[in-house]
Amino acid sequence: MGTSQAVGTTVRPLTDDDRPAALDLLGPEMREVPVYRWLIGEDAPDDAYRWYADVLFTDLLPGIRGMFAQDGRLIALIAVAEPDHSAQPVGDELAARSQYYVTALPGFIARFRELQQRSAACVVPGAVSIVFALVHPDHRQAGSLTGLMEPVLTAALGNGARVTTSTADQHMADVYIRKWSGPHWSGRIYDEFTLTDGPTVWFVEGRPRQTEQPPD
Repeated sequence: MGTSQAVGTTVRPLTDDDRPAALDLLGPEMREVPVYRWLIGEDAPDDAYRWYADVLFTDLLPGIRGMFAQDGRLIALIAVAEPDHSAQPVGDELAARSQYYVTALPGFIARFRELQQRSAACVVPGAVSIVFALVHPDHRQAGSLTGLMEPVLTAALGNGARVTTSTADQHMADVYIRKWSGPHWSGRIYDEFTLTDGPTVWFVEGRPRQTEQPPD
């Protein structure tokens, strides 16, 4: 466990016991993310967003770390998929909810397939992928995002690995490029696509300078 840059907070890997708190944070925050609003639906009920948050939590749990305030509240999350990440087992209850929502949400299956196929074409082999990083609105602008990302970047730098993420928010793409530019890193947008009747998604790469090569 390490102390983050946000004063008085701690960061640690999450376990299945943290699931309720993680879903309480992740589910509502997903409504702010253009890609998830497009995928799940602007008018989808809160339970649908909590279901998809549960899907992500289950699959990404080996790489999820949480930031906790002094009073024990979970205030931020980051989910990282290593190059060797594999799909995690899904319990019967979540599988049943998934079977319900993929048909109950109009157009979900087609949108999911489009997102998966187009995202797969942008995967950088051997890179560490930050699938999501989010901070509770009351704790933004306090170094929380930096505190979550620094251990990921340090580990990737030690392995000479690139780091990637995606966002449908141009401001956040600029934030990532800025954070991933400096003496050790070179950040850039390396790919993008626009979803059908949906947002544009930018893919950002941080490349260790000792392995930097001319852009593709």
